[in-house]
Amino acid sequence: MTCAFSGAFLVFGGWAVVIWVFWRALALHLQICWEVNAGNRFFWITLVVGWLIPATGLILTLSLTGVSYRFGNVCHINHQNGLEIFWGPMLTFATLGLVLQFITIGYCVNVYVRSLLDDKPTTENSSSIPTYTGSTNTVSARQAYKRVKKVVQLQWRGAMVVLLIIGEVAFFAIVFVSMDNSSQLNSDLIARATPWLTCLVLTGGKKDQCLPQAKGLVKPEGVVIAVLICLGVCPLNPPLGNVLTLF
Repeated sequence: MTCAFSGAFLVFGGWAVVIWVFWRALALHLQICWEVNAGNRFFWITLVVGWLIPATGLILTLSLTGVSYRFGNVCHINHQNGLEIFWGPMLTFATLGLVLQFITIGYCVNVYVRSLLDDKPTTENSSSIPTYTGSTNTVSARQAYKRVKKVVQLQWRGAMVVLLIIGEVAFFAIVFVSMDNSSQLNSDLIARATPWLTCLVLTGGKKDQCLPQAKGLVKPEGVVIAVLICLGVCPLNPPLGNVLTLF
């Protein structure tokens, strides 16, 4: 029962983080690139879907895959159907959010460059009165730059949090999936673990003396510690966005 509850919280929390980061990236993209301000309808849609998808993902995960003590005393999703039910869909939403964020950043860079190129209108020398041939483009580029600049000044903290969380999700998802695949019992794993098992038998179970034979069986300790730090810091990212608003 303890494993079921802790694993359920971990799965639901992972889904919720990814879905809400995706909505944040979508809202920022619509506001900057398409001049669409998120209104009450968008708010209620995101509120319903933002909790409905994690709840659906949790139900499917517990019913089709289940959780168990996979990594020490950490209860996590099982290997069977885990990639199709949990990791694949979650990484899909994370990838979509990352793509939207990069498109938004590219649009901001494009608007900024256009404003620089249109900063000095061209004049004609054939007349004593200068005529500005690029006045229309200059006004539109400058107006777009001012609008984007104002939105970016207000939303850059949220954009940083989106990139940070998506990066963390991609990092620990890749590590967890690789650890999960490497822990499946097969002939290759038995062959690689034979020196380790033989050493344990010969030394009477003294694992410290057999650590050199265990290299290659598990992920490096530094990588695992980095993943655990990311898991611990991830819930602090939304408050981090509030702290950044002080600046």
